[in-house]
Amino acid sequence: MSTRQLPSVELIQGTPQSPPMVTGRSQRWKVFFSVLVLALAVGLAIVYGRSPVYRAVASVLTVKPKAVDARSAEADTEHVAIQGRLLMGEDLLSRLSRRLAAEGDDTTGMDQLRSVLAVVPVPETNLLELRAEGEHPERLQQLVNRWAESYEEFRAEEIEAASGRTTAELEDQQVQLQARIDAARAELQSFREANDIVSLERGENSSLAKLKGLNDSLNKAQETLIAARARKTAIDEAIARGETVVPSEQKAEIAKLQLGVQRGQIRLAELRQRYTQVYIDRDPVLKSLPGELRAMQDELAHAIRLARTTVSDEAQQAVEAALVSVAALEQQLVDHQRDVQLFNDRFKEFKALEENLTRLDTLHADNQQRLAQIQVSNFKKYPPIQVVEWARIPAAPIYPDYDRDLLIAIAAALGLALFVTWLVEYLSGQAASPSGTPYLGVRIHHTDQLQGPQTGDSRLIDHPGSQPDALAAPPPNLPVLPRELAVAEVSALMGAIEPTTAAYATLLLSGVSPYELPLLHAGCFNDDQRQISVPGAGRREVVISARAWQRLQDILGDLDEARMSLPVAEIDSHLRAGAQGARLADPGSINALALWHTYVVFLIRQGVDASALAQRVGAVPPEVLATLMHYAPPDGNRPPGSIEFTHPAL
Repeated sequence: MSTRQLPSVELIQGTPQSPPMVTGRSQRWKVFFSVLVLALAVGLAIVYGRSPVYRAVASVLTVKPKAVDARSAEADTEHVAIQGRLLMGEDLLSRLSRRLAAEGDDTTGMDQLRSVLAVVPVPETNLLELRAEGEHPERLQQLVNRWAESYEEFRAEEIEAASGRTTAELEDQQVQLQARIDAARAELQSFREANDIVSLERGENSSLAKLKGLNDSLNKAQETLIAARARKTAIDEAIARGETVVPSEQKAEIAKLQLGVQRGQIRLAELRQRYTQVYIDRDPVLKSLPGELRAMQDELAHAIRLARTTVSDEAQQAVEAALVSVAALEQQLVDHQRDVQLFNDRFKEFKALEENLTRLDTLHADNQQRLAQIQVSNFKKYPPIQVVEWARIPAAPIYPDYDRDLLIAIAAALGLALFVTWLVEYLSGQAASPSGTPYLGVRIHHTDQLQGPQTGDSRLIDHPGSQPDALAAPPPNLPVLPRELAVAEVSALMGAIEPTTAAYATLLLSGVSPYELPLLHAGCFNDDQRQISVPGAGRREVVISARAWQRLQDILGDLDEARMSLPVAEIDSHLRAGAQGARLADPGSINALALWHTYVVFLIRQGVDASALAQRVGAVPPEVLATLMHYAPPDGNRPPGSIEFTHPAL
């Protein structure tokens, strides 16, 4: 099976032209104060260019009618919401508009009122806040107070209009019904006295009492008969299904027989498992066991048949006894019918008179309830309203909050000034020339384009002076790639530099780019988890090994909350000096960016995907990433769990 050959990368050297860096403290202060003054001017214009908005508030208590024993303090959110809708209704606002117009305010129409008025329920209470917002405090006070007064007037008029006619009609009906009730009650009393209905109601009429007793006894006897027949049917069905029906006095005996049969069966089964049938037939003791078991089974079957017969006979006797009782009571009831028939006729007439009186009483009660409902409905729709606090002239605007907005404007101006200062310095630093001979681009040679044998090492190797003259001015679209260091070169470099520089080199070989080093501060390092929180646009969490974390101890004590203690330019100077001391080739090309680039290529050679790479080293320009992906293994990307994120030199 053939292996895909990695392409060869030819580095192009040169000296690019870069714009001058914005360096120096004076330049930074100039940019900072320029942006700050401009931002403050714009912010102050926005803050104090807005008109103040005042709010006048009146507190109103609206109470829904409750039962006598109900807690008056209980809040009714539904009722409060209804009153809020009424207060903002078209009828009330139209009335308010006309009232204001009569007082000389012709500018307040319906639309204007809805835009400035609001009803806000107070949570967990029956209070409503009537609010008005605008630019004129005195006018707002007057508007809210007139609103509450208009609601009181509107409620009173609506109650009178809604209840007057209907209430009068219902009260006339009540008078007529009361007269008919009195006449029906007198007629009923006269009939009761003439036919001895009074004694009946008191339970003193012997005929009726006896008749009632016979009816009760007959009902009970019929229930007993039904129960006895049901029991007899259930017993017969159980016997037909082959179920064991046993009287209570025989349950113990049958249970004992069943237990003996079960034990005999179990013992016989065990013997048959242990011995052969020939052995059992020859043994005198064991040979008798099957016969004994059959005898016990026969005895059990006989006992069950006897029990079934006993239970069935008892059930049949109960049915016959119930039939005799029912027949006797029915005969007594027939004999008594003649005695009470006359009384029943009179009693029916009495019941008709009584039902007529009950109907009249019901009509009277319904009519009375309708009156009460009308009153409650009007009270509910237009409940008493109590102005707890009248609106006062607002002393201060509710919006805008000039003091708060001023602080926000100052903070925003400071933030913007700091950001612009950093951005200008960052962009200028990005455009500045790196120290040493930079790599301006690469040329990719595929295996079919190369002559001679190819090596398996695909690292970027500097060959000074080996480039053709044609490459002295490379095309401008080629990506700039720093130098990649071998593991041995990195190890030699780490041994040649002092501990502080080695700590910064550890950060670079862990995925922190040179542009992110100045953003680090003490708060970015979590000693418990050995984790670095990288700030900036590529914000991420980087976890490093215990040995690498130990290398960082030389700089953690010098960090403050603002910035790194050592500038990147000074780090580059220390790295070049260390490279010279370690006798590395082309020490001028070894800087902070080269170490970070070495770590990026280290991850790509393992097959890390673009997402995992960005989570570790931050964003890589697409054109550079496309070039670096030529170093990826031929079998494609590997899962992040199989990637070694600690550089071998650490």
